Amino acid sequence: MKKFFSLLAAATLALSMTAGEQDNYIQQYGRLKLNGKQLSDENGNAVQLRGWSSFGWMNNWGDCHQKGHLQQMKRWGASIYRGAMYVEEGGYNSNQSGFTQQTKTFIDQTAELGMYYLCDWHVLSPGNPNDNAYRDAENYFREISSYVKSKGYKHVLYEICNEPNGCSWNDIKSYAQKVLPIIQQNDPGACVVVGTPQWDQLIDQAQNDQIQGYNNLNLLYSFHYYSCSHQQFLSKLENAARSIPVFISEWGIANFDGGVQQGRNVDQSCISSAESLMRIADGSAGQKISWCAWSFGEKAEQASSLMSCGSMELSTTGKKIVEFLGCSGDCFEPIVTSCYAGTCQPVPGIVDLGMYDENPDGGKEDMGFGKVGSTYVGGGEGVTYHEENTTDDEVNDGSLCNGAFKWGGEGFSFRQNECVDASNCYGINNDEGWHNLGYIEPGEWIVITLDVQEPGYYSVKALCNPTTNQYIGMGSVSHSCNLIVDINTDEDLAGMAFVSEHSAFNTADWDSWKWYSPVSDLDDQDDGDNIAVLFKEAGEHTIKISFMTGIDVDAAGDLGPLEFTKVKAYTGPGYPSVNVNDAPALSSDLIYPNPSNGIFSVATAGELTIVNLVGEVVFSANVEANKEINSGLKAGNYIATVKSAEGVKVAKITIK
Repeated sequence: MKKFFSLLAAATLALSMTAGEQDNYIQQYGRLKLNGKQLSDENGNAVQLRGWSSFGWMNNWGDCHQKGHLQQMKRWGASIYRGAMYVEEGGYNSNQSGFTQQTKTFIDQTAELGMYYLCDWHVLSPGNPNDNAYRDAENYFREISSYVKSKGYKHVLYEICNEPNGCSWNDIKSYAQKVLPIIQQNDPGACVVVGTPQWDQLIDQAQNDQIQGYNNLNLLYSFHYYSCSHQQFLSKLENAARSIPVFISEWGIANFDGGVQQGRNVDQSCISSAESLMRIADGSAGQKISWCAWSFGEKAEQASSLMSCGSMELSTTGKKIVEFLGCSGDCFEPIVTSCYAGTCQPVPGIVDLGMYDENPDGGKEDMGFGKVGSTYVGGGEGVTYHEENTTDDEVNDGSLCNGAFKWGGEGFSFRQNECVDASNCYGINNDEGWHNLGYIEPGEWIVITLDVQEPGYYSVKALCNPTTNQYIGMGSVSHSCNLIVDINTDEDLAGMAFVSEHSAFNTADWDSWKWYSPVSDLDDQDDGDNIAVLFKEAGEHTIKISFMTGIDVDAAGDLGPLEFTKVKAYTGPGYPSVNVNDAPALSSDLIYPNPSNGIFSVATAGELTIVNLVGEVVFSANVEANKEINSGLKAGNYIATVKSAEGVKVAKITIK
């Protein structure tokens, strides 16, 4: 099946949109204050801050809080980041100096990025902020507010007690009388968010009895909302918004427990309820209310906005929040890369996969955690590679990249500041200097730019050791198309497999490297003589190599260099130029249901091709109209193209 490259590329561009990455909200708004009940900029104009709350900073809770994550958050339209300083649950009380320094780091980083920072003291369990567990609140806010003053910062807001519960409004006010004078002394004029009873739901109690006596502070009152279970509290929010300053410092598209039991599924009623909350926040009750969504994390529950802190793939919840931020759920930054060490590897020739691209926009600055080189978005992860680190055999050295990079060659000196398990491979003579990608897991990928000398069809061999059992896809980032084709028919092929002679890890001969030709299937190992990579033009080509499945053993398989050999000339047209105006209108009813769980129907019979957003074919078939299809696609966004007698139709599809 041939793919319509220009239509695909145009449709992909049509789905893209830019966000306010360059906005400096601090310069734009300055020192925030209250103008009556309305949060306002320093000139008295109404301001609505919107962003995310962290999940906490304990590694096992899957929070995404590197500087690169904050950069991506801002690209999606966030103007504020709420740092949830858990006190119990392995937080502040377990390492007071460390978590205080972590807070200061976030304050510095948000200042650099031009975002506001909400410093949250995460009262939760026990629920009374006067409990002995929170005895150091005064010291914490004294040190943080003193730091803010010493740096001359004007972007920090304080939330003095998250979700008080099991206590009265008088208890909360008593606690506030201890903390507010400290902030007022060190950071006069600051905005301070005060928690309200019953997990920040009974904001009417604060409405009827506001805290008095702090004219040098701007006091707001917190309201929390979980759209699957809190609809009954919206009237309290509406009433409060008409008379007192309100800050929705935490809300989520989930049940009040985060939706742990529901997993990633989100019911439409929960989304509708969240939309009702947003109407109030946007001013239906006379006050524009700032908010922080829960949560910018990857925990396997409804409320988490990310599927992975590494790939930064948005969950269903995350996509909706990004829409509320003013950006499409398909909003993404183009991959920006440069050849490793400034030299693009030539084709034909042997391509060292360990020399995948560098990210010129990040990875060379000190990210504030004692290591040079970002291991997330803004460095390499999520931009030039994605690394999973879940197998038992991988060494976890406590690095910031959720896995080990100790396999970085002899002496662990190769690409040591990145997460990819790239090490020396023995090659044929043990002295070629090539690198091996080790512990490959399904879902990993790399981006690499090649210097293609001549257009044509290229056969590919791989240097494999006995652990190699990999199925790879190959797509062009430069031209938004699939590269793997049948050399005889030009039909797109989903991928190619490399299988060594051994079916499992064997410690006796793991270093026996050999060159292998591809096969079409991991299980049947059909002959792959028809498999080729087609480059339609000479010049630099940035490609994405995806590892789509792997051997089911404790240690995921390895893969060495790829050898590209030209086997047939190509004399057809080059890659078409992309013109968004040439794109067909996106069809809203071509695929249904949409979103789906991967099982859907197509309204028009014809040749169906589904690709991801870099043009890799992930599903293709001749389909009948209105017949159910089980695509087996993973959660994510895709583009579907159907060619029929009626012409070509294109649709965006979402798999939950």
